[in-house]
Amino acid sequence: MTLFKAVYGRDPPSIFKAQTFPSKVEAVNLLPEERDGVLEELRANICKAQSRMKQQVDKKRRDVNFEVANWVYLKAQPYRLKSLAKRRNEKFAPRFYGPFQVVDKVGTVAYKLQLPESSRIHPVFHVSKLKKAIPPETQVQSLPMELFVEWEL
Repeated sequence: MTLFKAVYGRDPPSIFKAQTFPSKVEAVNLLPEERDGVLEELRANICKAQSRMKQQVDKKRRDVNFEVANWVYLKAQPYRLKSLAKRRNEKFAPRFYGPFQVVDKVGTVAYKLQLPESSRIHPVFHVSKLKKAIPPETQVQSLPMELFVEWEL
């Protein structure tokens, strides 16, 4: 159901080219042509506006894909996640929780995470709420030996 039909209880009038019947009055013959010109201009304006909106959205859009078994952090800022971490003050709570493992890809931009059993939130999240967890380095770089030389005063 469209919004127009919900408000007015009927479908909107068609905007396709209407059949024209010749008339003796010249103004009546010009009306369908003028209406078709206005409709073409409106379609062109809508296409131009859509391309501008897409261009603005694509400035910040990022193409992120996660594989199953990847580890990700969960951005849960708009939610009060007392089920994931117990905090005395929510203001100083971390912005990202986790890392959690990706269990399944749901659709093209949503992922199912393996959350703790005690969490009371739905396990499927949009890709904008996820951040890839970088695994820690397994080798710790030690300090060079030159820094351990004792200096005499």
